[in-house]
Amino acid sequence: MKRTALLAFMLYSLTPALFSSQNFDQRVSEARRHMRAACQVIQKISQAPGDQRLVLKNLSAKESAEAASMWSNLTKDFSKTIPDGYAGDPGWRQRLEDIRLNITRMRSEILAEEFRPAFLSCAHACNLITMMHAANGVQLAIDSMAVLRKKIKITRGLLAAHQYAKALKSTREVLAARDNVLMSPPPQSEFQEKFLAKIADLSRSIDAVALASGNASDLKTALDQAAEIVEHVYELAL
Repeated sequence: MKRTALLAFMLYSLTPALFSSQNFDQRVSEARRHMRAACQVIQKISQAPGDQRLVLKNLSAKESAEAASMWSNLTKDFSKTIPDGYAGDPGWRQRLEDIRLNITRMRSEILAEEFRPAFLSCAHACNLITMMHAANGVQLAIDSMAVLRKKIKITRGLLAAHQYAKALKSTREVLAARDNVLMSPPPQSEFQEKFLAKIADLSRSIDAVALASGNASDLKTALDQAAEIVEHVYELAL
């Protein structure tokens, strides 16, 4: 009887930590790392030699299966016991389920060798996670990095399309997105120290984009260099 009572007390004491927003965010990050790994492999398949495609397919399937398993467990744990930072969200359960469905769909599409749809399912799942954060007033480093990454991609696209005036306007949005990254809390993960160490490099690369905005060729070079750094910091922010 005493042992049972002690176990119950220990479980009760651990409950706030197990179902805290910090624990939830960390588990979301773990699932997203596997999602990103699967997406990165998917992007390599079309360019890979025929004898390597099966290896890459199996690797992306493994990563997506891990992400799907993690998210399914996360959904079971948090659909009813909502973490404190998300307690006011009326669509909470449906958000978790929609993300789970997209991750599961991604894995099925990989197995069926429908790689483009799989990539889109992964992207949609990531967007749904960002929307979940935004709807609850949660601002994580990965959310700010996702916006910066998108703004740089848009600016590079405008420049490639020779829409220089629009690219300059978009450059100002890149600078604002960088500022939001600097004001966001660092990731609560084992990558926090590396993330903080790279922030200065990231900021300097965006400053270089601003300084290069007077010349289209220089701007392209600066954006290409910034994009490389952003991809690295984005991964650390997960």
